[in-house]
Amino acid sequence: MIGTGVPDVRRLETLLEVARTGGFAAAAESLSCTPSAVSQQMGALERATEVLLFSRTARGVTLTDAGRSLRLHAEAVIGRLAEADAELEVIRRASDARLRFGSFSSATGAFTAEAYRIFREHHPEAEVCFSDGEPYENLALLSENKLDLAVVFELDDWPYTMDYRGINVCREPQFECVPLFEDPYLLVLPVDHPLARQEKVALAQLTGERVLVSTPWERSLRRICAEADVEPEFDHSCQGTGFEALQSLVSIGHGLTFMPALSLGWLREGLVARPVERALVRHVKTAFRTAARGSSATQDMLAILTRLTASLGLDEAIEGNASDLEPALASCRDAQLESRGFHAGPQHDDLG
Repeated sequence: MIGTGVPDVRRLETLLEVARTGGFAAAAESLSCTPSAVSQQMGALERATEVLLFSRTARGVTLTDAGRSLRLHAEAVIGRLAEADAELEVIRRASDARLRFGSFSSATGAFTAEAYRIFREHHPEAEVCFSDGEPYENLALLSENKLDLAVVFELDDWPYTMDYRGINVCREPQFECVPLFEDPYLLVLPVDHPLARQEKVALAQLTGERVLVSTPWERSLRRICAEADVEPEFDHSCQGTGFEALQSLVSIGHGLTFMPALSLGWLREGLVARPVERALVRHVKTAFRTAARGSSATQDMLAILTRLTASLGLDEAIEGNASDLEPALASCRDAQLESRGFHAGPQHDDLG
């Protein structure tokens, strides 16, 4: 009976080598260590099991009854560990040949469809699956081991694990995240609106303006306006129906709204987008399962996403003026139009 604990694997391996070679010195030579080290390990093993494992004689050592019993168990343990290692290696090779990848629609249009294409080009034999959905939907798939990584976003007042009813759908510690870039919301307004002539709109200029809002970004916008003592007229008539509906109402003069820069590839004709001081921001990240970190497929896609998002140049453009912003948005728009055929189903990024 084992006393103070289960013997560790290294001591069991040493036990097997002593039994095979018939002595501490011979086992030490086979294991490339000193006889003293072998003796110390076997002494520790006897203390842990609280039984005598060896009969020591001038001609070497032999196993006692307890030693022979432990040897049988050690062989079984080492054999099962070898089988487990072989099985895990098969799983590792399979994960390196497979990528299950998710994104939200405006990111898909701007860069993740291109990331998908580049990955397929570099790994033509890999099995690649793609899922387009809201961040909380893809994080739920991550938690169910149905995705390996996903491009997601969150706001300061709305974590990416929260659905649009305000319910957390999974536990964040299951994931690791790599920040990609900040995606600020811009004010969307008719081209003939007085504020459209400005390069950047001051938050205070929204006082008295009707602003159409939606989940999940309404909460952050209200907080920012309250902190600045700005009081727009928040309109909920389009609550939860998405950017396309909000743009339709803006185009008929019903009010103004906000859209994140990545979504402006679908900006309607007759509308313009202008940066706003103290704008709310989406934090775009790549989330991946901790268990998938060692997969070469996951690492390759992370590298591709980092390079592609660095090339967008949205951060620098938005820090400049409206004329600087147009080329960056045009680049996103072109990518979004080219990727329309990439989507097998409807756009899901209406709210985000």
